[in-house]
Amino acid sequence: MGRDAAIRAYRALAALAVLAAIGYQVGKGLEHRGFSATDYFSYFTELSNLFAAAIFLYGAVRVAGPQSRTLELLRGAVVMYMLTTGIVYAVLLSGQDVTYPWVNTIVHRIMPIAVAADWIIDPPRTRLELRQTILWMSFPILYIAYTLARGAIVNFYPYFFVNPHRHGGYALVAGDCLAISVGMIGLIAGITWVGNRRGG
Repeated sequence: MGRDAAIRAYRALAALAVLAAIGYQVGKGLEHRGFSATDYFSYFTELSNLFAAAIFLYGAVRVAGPQSRTLELLRGAVVMYMLTTGIVYAVLLSGQDVTYPWVNTIVHRIMPIAVAADWIIDPPRTRLELRQTILWMSFPILYIAYTLARGAIVNFYPYFFVNPHRHGGYALVAGDCLAISVGMIGLIAGITWVGNRRGG
């Protein structure tokens, strides 16, 4: 098997693992009254994993030849979001009980490593500028705005650190989000540097 074929297979298997994990959890959830698909897909974990699966599936079909700057930026965004997912889980959420450990392992542990490895194995073929990659912060900012606005309406917050009903209220939420944002910006700088050093 050649290098390109191996990369295609790697991406396809990782994407299918994510889709199987999320599909299984949704299917099991639908068996129980009170399950909310909207709540489930309001988790950053699920959104970032689905985004990663989509990019990986595209990459499994098209791996050779020139890549557009837009595609490389999307790939980099996936790396940032998935590393954020993995790190936040490891630091803040790993002690929580999970219903399906194998699903949890795929979306919080395996996939963040898979996308980071993909970035290193098949680095971007165009040089990326930090003024472009900083735009990766747009989605997390919109996500927080959505989460807080929806939470105020339906009283559902997917993560404790975005729940203003804790002692400290919105000020504590702002502080937690700021700390995570600083970490994300650090990731952006690192991902951009690694991509440019190894690739374009």
